[in-house]
Amino acid sequence: PTLDDSSSSSSSSSSSSSSSSSSPSSRIPLLQYFEPPIIDALLWYPRPDDAFFEPTLDDYPHVREFVHSLPDGTCLPVRGRDIESVNRYTPWFGGVALKNMRRIFFLWQDGKVESFLIDGVSFTHLVHFAHARDTTTLPITTPTIPITLPAITGDKIAILSHGWSETDGPDYPLIRTVQSAAQRVGWHVITPDYRPTYKYGNRRGRSERVVRLMEEIMCLPSPNIPSSSSSSTTYSSSSSSSSSSAPSEQPPNRRRLVLIGHSQGGAVSSLVCTDRVVAAAGIDGLLLLGSESPFSLDGMGWVPHVPHVKIVHAAGDRVIHAGEMRNLAEKWDAPFVELQSAVPSGETWENDDDIHHDFLSNDLLTAVVQEVVSFLDSI
Repeated sequence: PTLDDSSSSSSSSSSSSSSSSSSPSSRIPLLQYFEPPIIDALLWYPRPDDAFFEPTLDDYPHVREFVHSLPDGTCLPVRGRDIESVNRYTPWFGGVALKNMRRIFFLWQDGKVESFLIDGVSFTHLVHFAHARDTTTLPITTPTIPITLPAITGDKIAILSHGWSETDGPDYPLIRTVQSAAQRVGWHVITPDYRPTYKYGNRRGRSERVVRLMEEIMCLPSPNIPSSSSSSTTYSSSSSSSSSSAPSEQPPNRRRLVLIGHSQGGAVSSLVCTDRVVAAAGIDGLLLLGSESPFSLDGMGWVPHVPHVKIVHAAGDRVIHAGEMRNLAEKWDAPFVELQSAVPSGETWENDDDIHHDFLSNDLLTAVVQEVVSFLDSI
């Protein structure tokens, strides 16, 4: 997209930046921004090699026009500072800006959360946008519509289940960032879209999501043969241990399968892990991120005998309190990792999503990605 309103759709990397000589916005250099859908939310935050545009007072109206022209949900790497006294400022600190209608939402790396009218922000002295980065370093957009894929490349498969999300389904920052991280370390990632199950209401809907995940598992290649010999399969998206009843030794070419779930998706992932399914499907790992408790909400009365289990939760989560999942980890004799953040507990994203529950801050997002990669490396 260009900096003027005449631009069409976003590029394959969902990053922007080109200028237009036919618009007043041509005064603005190429700036970095990310339009929905989300690809990797860690890219939102400033990098050490980022340079920032320092507009003059004459540039200010054009910067403001540029921000107003962005689609709602667009994120931009920024730096900001506060006024200490007349002509004296604090040092710069990094963060991400999110545009929503007439407002701009800031989530700073020091934990501060702010929201202002776009027209009320000083883009000359207090907030600067990053210059465009080299788009060749950005990831490629992952399709989210049902597509037919050839035989899975590699023998490592992760099924990533999203939480309750009526509007976005799996297209929210945590899910797409975890997906991107897993793909970078060699895992084929399947992200089911559970939104069609919402029409069934709460109780049956929860059961339908388990059925939906079971269907994904049933479509996978056999766990005991190399995946390269399997036939084409249709998927709905792109590509510390607990006690275990699995055999101590596995065939060297055996397909690996990990279930990862966030929020309600964590409960769904847990509920499919009966002894029979774990053995038949060859489930090697179960990783819960900010998960609901399948014990208290679904009456799950068994321990999932999966070779590798881990529960990761943000200490400040106000949607699902960490203590509930810590208790579940004790019942399952599974490792429990409690992540801390500079963002105060209870702070919300622009659409009232709990920042801790969705791991939206830079420190939480970085930490949870590290936990995911470490877990996958252990399989």
